[in-house]
Amino acid sequence: MASLALDLIERRRERRTSGGGPRWQARAVLRPGQPVTLLNISSRAALVESAARLRPGAHTQMQLAGSHARASIAGRLDRCYVAALEPIRYRGVLVFDERVDIGDTTP
Repeated sequence: MASLALDLIERRRERRTSGGGPRWQARAVLRPGQPVTLLNISSRAALVESAARLRPGAHTQMQLAGSHARASIAGRLDRCYVAALEPIRYRGVLVFDERVDIGDTTP
């Protein structure tokens, strides 16, 4: 029988930063104007949540804002699902077209 510690080993390739981390606000926009909440971000992808349906396979751009900078990151929505029913909330992963420098990636 495997120990519980082995079941909790981190298998992700990239470290994630909660929300937008120290550089970006947690609120972002997916083009053409869909507001989303940035739950976590890495240099290759971001987990976002929205009140509007997210469509897997859709190509979009995420617009980020910070205290001293703005960025637009192109990518494709992947692994979209319903996260809550009342009120309805959708979550999806935006896989970036190119690797992005997100600044500090400490957990």
